[in-house]
Amino acid sequence: MRLKVRELPRPVAAGAPVVETPNAAEAQALAGLMAMLEGSPLFNGHLVMAEEQERCYRTIGELRRLVADTRLLLPDDSAASDTLAAMRAACRKYLDEAEAWDKKSGRRFSLPTFAFFQLLGALREVMGLHVWRLCERYDLEVDARLVPFFPGGRE
Repeated sequence: MRLKVRELPRPVAAGAPVVETPNAAEAQALAGLMAMLEGSPLFNGHLVMAEEQERCYRTIGELRRLVADTRLLLPDDSAASDTLAAMRAACRKYLDEAEAWDKKSGRRFSLPTFAFFQLLGALREVMGLHVWRLCERYDLEVDARLVPFFPGGRE
């Protein structure tokens, strides 16, 4: 099921509403990014087994590259540039912190720990906020599977 972000209840963390007409070419490039996010195992499954932990790390690295590739499709003065840069930074931060935890605990190829899920939850929360902002600014539709990762409302 596809949902328009502008029609969802506005979360507190989303900041002030954006009232501008989106560039069609930019919106199309970002819609492609959203389609890739919707199909990502990062937002679709429960990562439990050790091999899925490694898959998660690879998926986040691929997501970082995908965000960078999307940024290259946009003009230099695009309104989405800062948000895409923040998405890349969030991926890098996750990978750095997960690697540091794995080295510290020696648990890289064993069952995921609480720290793994805590870091993953924080990444999903930050990415949900950035996806919300992009979808609202460019009036994009998203699959309902991404909605649980959007920031919460006032309730």
